[in-house]
Amino acid sequence: MTVIYDLIFAIFSLIYFPYLIVKRKWHPDFSMRFGKFSEELKTALAKKENIWVHAVSVGEVQGVSRLAQHLRSVFPGHRLVISTVTKTGYEVASKIISGDDILIYAPLDFSFIVRRYVARIKPKMYIAMETELWPNLFSCLRENRIPVAVVNGRISDRAFKNYRLVKYLMKRILSGVDILCMQSRADCDRIITLGAPKEKVHQIGNVKFDDLPAAGSADLKSLGFIGNETLWIAGSTHPGEEEIVLNIFKSLSGEFKDLRLMIAPRHIERTSEVARLIEAKGLTPLRLSQVNSTTVVRDTVIVVDTIGKLRSLYGLAKLVFVGKSLSAHGGQNMIEPAALGKAILIGPYTENFKDVVDLFLRENAVIRAKDADGLLLNVRELLRDPRKMEDLGALARAVAQKHSGATDRTATIIRKFFQKS
Repeated sequence: MTVIYDLIFAIFSLIYFPYLIVKRKWHPDFSMRFGKFSEELKTALAKKENIWVHAVSVGEVQGVSRLAQHLRSVFPGHRLVISTVTKTGYEVASKIISGDDILIYAPLDFSFIVRRYVARIKPKMYIAMETELWPNLFSCLRENRIPVAVVNGRISDRAFKNYRLVKYLMKRILSGVDILCMQSRADCDRIITLGAPKEKVHQIGNVKFDDLPAAGSADLKSLGFIGNETLWIAGSTHPGEEEIVLNIFKSLSGEFKDLRLMIAPRHIERTSEVARLIEAKGLTPLRLSQVNSTTVVRDTVIVVDTIGKLRSLYGLAKLVFVGKSLSAHGGQNMIEPAALGKAILIGPYTENFKDVVDLFLRENAVIRAKDADGLLLNVRELLRDPRKMEDLGALARAVAQKHSGATDRTATIIRKFFQKS
């Protein structure tokens, strides 16, 4: 089976590598993903027993933050080795590592590479955030009798459909996983359908409800505002959504003279593209990294071009639109602005966060717009009724607080597993 997995991944790489180059996501540290470790890193890995925690990108890294604290407490004699895939994920992870934790890039899933990683790290356990299933890596871990846990697991409608096409392979992969902590009952049912042993599957909720941001110390004045403006943040936006938001902002700025807009594109490499779009709309772009004491006037739109800032910036907003839900599909994490008590709007396409969104919709704690015109009407309605905007934010905060505790449940399951083994 290893040969088949290598062949499949080789075919995938023929598409993936050119994509990285075209999108400018190739970086000097990418060579680590081929198993090239520095002598310093090899020495550091050999000094202590390691627990390997994998979080593919920014969202997963932020979700693993509190779990990492639990693991350090439960396993004080071990050191965490945290791996990620994306450069932005690596940068965010560098801010959450503690003590002698080690941060690395995850291996490409070729059998000869993952064997090199496992031999160097010698993990006592491998923990993957969300449903990151790597056939050759999992096979190698199983051969070396290293326990594997999938935590905060979820399977979207689209992923489930694709996984069912290769159910035989999925069953083989999942047979080597010792713990499967899934977010919802539906996720549990799906992973069992794909071949996971029922006794290994646990419904624990979403750990992202535990990684709740606190209100930052910054205020509007520090960003060049007078201080009493109504800030609307469009967060994690994708192509097409910025134009919709800008059109709405222009339509409403005459009626609501204190309204200000901040756009945080999901991928900061699109900053220049978004800035050009703002100029094309007759507005003035201002990058967050260039904000100074200059007063932000009505036609200024701030573009967030700094990684890891959006969580704290949400605390300054009164109104939030969460992107990848209107012109793009999938949705993004809405728990962060909810925890801060912000009035949240989303589009109709949130299938990647279906269970989370359903929790908020059931409590009327979020507004879902059907399209661009609907978003315009929703934003106008909230701006005309500040009390409704505050009540919506309060409901969102209540939902976020109500569903906390998944991290504690996950840590308990992992601890009990080690006690039995």
